[in-house]
Amino acid sequence: MDFFQPILSIIPGIEAVLLAIIPLGFLIFIHELGHFLAAKRAGIKVNTFSLGFGPKIFGFTRGETLYKLSLLPFGGYVAMEGENPTEQTGAEGEFGSASLGNRAFVVIAGPVVNLLFGILAFWFIFTVGLDEDSARLISRLTGQSFSEEQEAVQIGMIADDGPAAVAGVKPGDTIVSLGGTPITNWNVFHTKIFTNPEKEMELIIERDGEQETLTVIPDAEPGGPRGDQGVLQVSSTSAAFVSNVDEGSLAAESGIKVGDQIETINGQKIYTVPQFGPGIWDPRLWFGTNYQSLYQQINENKAEIEIGVIRSVDKETYEKLTITMPVTWEIKTVVQEKSTADKAGLKDGDVLIRFNGNSVDSKSLFSELEMVGDDPIVLGILREGTEQTVTLLPAKASTKDDEDTFFGIGWLSYLSGMRIGGSPLPKYNVLTAIGKGFETTWLTLTSITRTLKQLISGEVSPKYLSGPIGIADATSRMFDSVSLTTVLFFIGFISINLAIVNLLPIPIADGGHLLFFAVEKIRGQPVPRRAQEIVQQVSVILIIALFLYITWFDSITLFDSWFN
Repeated sequence: MDFFQPILSIIPGIEAVLLAIIPLGFLIFIHELGHFLAAKRAGIKVNTFSLGFGPKIFGFTRGETLYKLSLLPFGGYVAMEGENPTEQTGAEGEFGSASLGNRAFVVIAGPVVNLLFGILAFWFIFTVGLDEDSARLISRLTGQSFSEEQEAVQIGMIADDGPAAVAGVKPGDTIVSLGGTPITNWNVFHTKIFTNPEKEMELIIERDGEQETLTVIPDAEPGGPRGDQGVLQVSSTSAAFVSNVDEGSLAAESGIKVGDQIETINGQKIYTVPQFGPGIWDPRLWFGTNYQSLYQQINENKAEIEIGVIRSVDKETYEKLTITMPVTWEIKTVVQEKSTADKAGLKDGDVLIRFNGNSVDSKSLFSELEMVGDDPIVLGILREGTEQTVTLLPAKASTKDDEDTFFGIGWLSYLSGMRIGGSPLPKYNVLTAIGKGFETTWLTLTSITRTLKQLISGEVSPKYLSGPIGIADATSRMFDSVSLTTVLFFIGFISINLAIVNLLPIPIADGGHLLFFAVEKIRGQPVPRRAQEIVQQVSVILIIALFLYITWFDSITLFDSWFN
C-alpha cells in the first residue's frame, strides 16, 4: 500500500473504494452464485453470470453461459432464459417454464447463501477469539453483551448537566422502556435516542427493585448532512477488572491480583471502567468530568487509597476484599508498529516521565499535547530502570500513524502499578462458538427487522440508510484501523443485511418474485404477464429514486468527512 500512497492521495477517498470492492464484490458473487447453482440444479438455462453492472470489462463463454466482469462493481446478476415475462415462450429450460417449486428454489438460494455466510463468519470469529474492537462493534450493531457481570441496559455514567441527569436518571438505573418501546439491549436504546432529537419521551427505569417513570428529552447534536442526532450523554455499565499488575509494585505488595474486579474506590461505587489517561481532560468530551472527579478524589489523599475488590474463588464462589495502598501514577506507552514513534525508538511499556523537559502527569500531558506544533518533541522515558530520551520529528510523520494516537503512541495510566480495564472477553470452543454465531445472527436479524419497521412507520428517516457508497466507506475504514475479526464481522453483518433486503416483497427483488409465486399458488395460475410488467416498472422507478436519495446522502456525508 505504501507504493500506491502517492496515487491514492491524489483523489480523496479512492482508497476507500478500492478496499471496499473486494468484500462487497465477494458478497454479491456468492449471492449470484447461489442463484446460478440453483438454476443449474433446476435445469434452467443461464445466459449470463455478471459481477457488476454496465459495460463488460472482460468475460468468457463456457457452455451456454457468458461469465463477465462489468464496469460498475456494486452489483451483479444472473440472467436466466425466460426470466422476464416479456421473454417467455414456454420453451423447456426457461425460468418461466420451470415448476413453481424450482422457481422458488432458485430465487431463495441467493439470500440463503448470504445468510449462511453471515452465520459461518460469526462462527469463525467466536472460534478464533474476540478482541476489543470486534466485541465493541458486535455490541454496537446487535446489542449483544459479552459480560455476565452487569445488566446490558444498565446506566453506568451520566453527564452532570446532560438531559439524562435533568430527567433524574442515576448511575445503576436499569432501563425498562423508552417512548413505549421495551429496551431489550443497548442497541435498541441507542437507536431510540439517536432518532429522536429534542423529542419528549417517557422513560421507565428500575431502581432498587422498583419502577419509576421519568420524562427525558434528548439533546440535538449536529450530524452533518443527515441532520441532527439525538444524544442523552449516558453510557452503559462496564465492570472494571485489574488487567495487569507490575511485579514489585504497590498494588502487587498490597495483594491486588490480575482478574480482581474493582467494585469501589474510596467507597465510591464503580459502574464503568475508570479512565485516567490524558484524554479525560478534553473539554469536548462530556464523560471526561466524571473521570476527572474520580482522579482528583484519589489524589486528595495520596497516602492511601481504598479499593473494594470482588475476587473469584471458583466458578460459583466469590469473596469481597478491601485493600488499601499508597497512590502513585505512571503513564506507559503503547506503540503502533511502523509509526513515527516506533521509528524513533519508542517501545511498548516505556514510562513517560518528561515531555519537552517538563515533568508530566495525566492533566499536564494533555496540555502538552495540545501545544504540539512542527518542532521536534523530546520525550523523557524510563525503560528497565534507566532514563532515556526519544525525539519525535512531526515533520516526518509516518503514513502508518493511527489518527487516534499521538504519532503512533497510545497512553496507558497505571494506578500504583496496576492497570484497570474492562471485563475479560469470553473464549469459545468450536461447539460453543456455533451457538454464539447463531445467537449473533438472530440478534442481527432482529436489529434489521426492527429498523425496517421503524422505516415503514416513519419513525426513522431513510436518510439514515447507507447504500453502496456508505458501505464502501465504512468497509475501507474497517480495513484501515481495526482487526481482521472486526472486518469479518462487519462483512458478515452486511451479508445478512443483503439477505433480508433481498427477501423484502419488492417486485424486482427476490422477495418480490416469491410474492408473485405465493399469489400464483393461491390462484392456481401465474399473475397476468401485463400486471407483472406494470408492477415491475413502477418498482424500478421507486427503487431508483430511493437509491439516488440514499446515494445523495452517502455522497455528501463522505465529502463532508473528507474536507472537514
